[in-house]
Amino acid sequence: MPASSARSRARQLARHGTSARPVPALVCPLVLAQAAEIEALPAGQFLTDPTKLANGLRALHGAFGTDVIVTAAADDLAACSPAAAVTGHPRVAAAVEATRRLAATAEDAALAAALCGPAQLAAQLGRPHDPAALEDCGAVLLALAKAFLEAGAHLLLVVEAEPVSRPAAGGWRSAVTPLVNVARFRQAAAAVVLADPADAALAPCGAVVCLPPAAAGPGQGIALEADPAAWPAPPAGVPLITTLGPVRGGFAECRAAVGQLTAALAEE
Repeated sequence: MPASSARSRARQLARHGTSARPVPALVCPLVLAQAAEIEALPAGQFLTDPTKLANGLRALHGAFGTDVIVTAAADDLAACSPAAAVTGHPRVAAAVEATRRLAATAEDAALAAALCGPAQLAAQLGRPHDPAALEDCGAVLLALAKAFLEAGAHLLLVVEAEPVSRPAAGGWRSAVTPLVNVARFRQAAAAVVLADPADAALAPCGAVVCLPPAAAGPGQGIALEADPAAWPAPPAGVPLITTLGPVRGGFAECRAAVGQLTAALAEE
């Protein structure tokens, strides 16, 4: 494919949202921690060193042959620091700086920042049933989204790996809508990645909705399990393929699974 194809497909998603049909699908499994193996560093050291992080993610991209370099993988990044100082935390600062560097140097890849959704963040902070938590978490996630998008991310994903409770539905949508809006303002694509198909109705306009393969409909993306051993062959005609959280497993296991996924898409 042309070197610019991944970024071109991300721009197509940004412009056309749910009506987009990038060909082939934009493949964005949330692989990040596996790059620490390439750099032979403990995860804590790797994730706070922007040079090692950028180099490792670039090497991971080359080894896996993915369309997208993921600089944030919907893990506990948003919960690692007090809300008022989240963008100054060493992990966040390293991830944002790596995004900035890769935006300038990795022209063959689109860049994605995947953040856990407000309900998942509230649970990580020990506030799963606090009505005010979704608003607070939305503010934290918005600060992170702005930082990654300003650094050059082409795709923002908001990932909820568990169903959103019905009483929280309104607050959840109010927290997620500004994230989609800021991505669109920055001319980046936005995706809402959901474990529960019933939550698709909550997704803000303009976002690509990604659901488990059996539930995804026309115009929707695919949200695979975090365990690569559970990945089925992808259906044809989807705009985006990602995962419900960071992909589990080591470098070799994940490379094999991603290779099978991309090979299946190449046969369409």
